[in-house]
Amino acid sequence: MTGRKIKKLILMAAFGIILCMTLQVTCLARAGGGGSGSGGGSGGSGGSHSSSRSYGRSRRSNPIGALINNGIIVFMVCGGSIAFAWKVRKAGWASKKQIRAFEKTDGNWNYKEMQGYVRQAYFEIQECWRRQDVDYAKDYLSRELRENWRTKLAWMEMRDEEEVQEDVRLLSARPVKAKNPEGTEGDHVWYVIHGKMKDYRIRKSTGEFLEGNERAVAFYEYWKFVYEDERWKLDEIKQKNEINLEHLQ
Repeated sequence: MTGRKIKKLILMAAFGIILCMTLQVTCLARAGGGGSGSGGGSGGSGGSHSSSRSYGRSRRSNPIGALINNGIIVFMVCGGSIAFAWKVRKAGWASKKQIRAFEKTDGNWNYKEMQGYVRQAYFEIQECWRRQDVDYAKDYLSRELRENWRTKLAWMEMRDEEEVQEDVRLLSARPVKAKNPEGTEGDHVWYVIHGKMKDYRIRKSTGEFLEGNERAVAFYEYWKFVYEDERWKLDEIKQKNEINLEHLQ
């Protein structure tokens, strides 16, 4: 293999690694209090290890083969995340157009206002979970979700657990499925939330680390907002691996 081809392979592998780092996409999302209907919480971190063996007469390592294999691994790992990000963008464009159409006949739909509201709700809701105080974000939570979280937070209190969230960021919030049946009772919209934060749990009385990420980790989550009491409220949270984007209802 010529030096020019080797250089090209190196550049391709480097590009793949940089692309993954730039996307800040991880296969692990926050699991705040457990999957569905959870607010804040902890995630985990994992890694993969690969080893190579050479079979046949020669056992000398092949740097070009190793480079190609590593490049394939990088692109396989990144490929799923890139495909998901593209699906989210595509669904976001379609949903934005749909919400704009709803605006013409229904006063509770306003794309620009909803984007600002969801951003504000994201930070208020994270703070509510960090404080372990549902009432802090009561205006942003549906009645059903408030009761669900009261139970979860009460259990955390009994277990002497406390949530720690730092460097909370919202990278993007895109509507990916909007429903507007007759009236407003059944109106709802699913958002894909792309955020990043340090998120872990400690023993409240001692400060002992229990689980989570002490470094900032990016995540995707599905947030469902319903129209209740004349405003949009969060009703459900699903982790990325719990929902198929194409099958959202």
